[in-house]
Amino acid sequence: MGEPEQYSRKEIISRIGTFFLMLAVGFLVFFLLSDSSGAPSLNYFCWGMILAGLGFIFRAQYRKPTPASGRFGWLRRLLKGKEE
Repeated sequence: MGEPEQYSRKEIISRIGTFFLMLAVGFLVFFLLSDSSGAPSLNYFCWGMILAGLGFIFRAQYRKPTPASGRFGWLRRLLKGKEE
């Protein structure tokens, strides 16, 4: 069963981190709703914080390279022309 051609283990871990962050937001919303009803459930808050921490750790392991913005391309061309 081999791996797909475009398979990247780090990308999968990053997506799992995103999933954990979404769950964390859900748990924190449940905590806020339980708090507003007058019976706060700290379990939701604790699980939300744990999942948020795991999500940030997993997402930090994979960073997509960002393309150059080209803001100072004219300056680089100008300096490159002077060096030659």
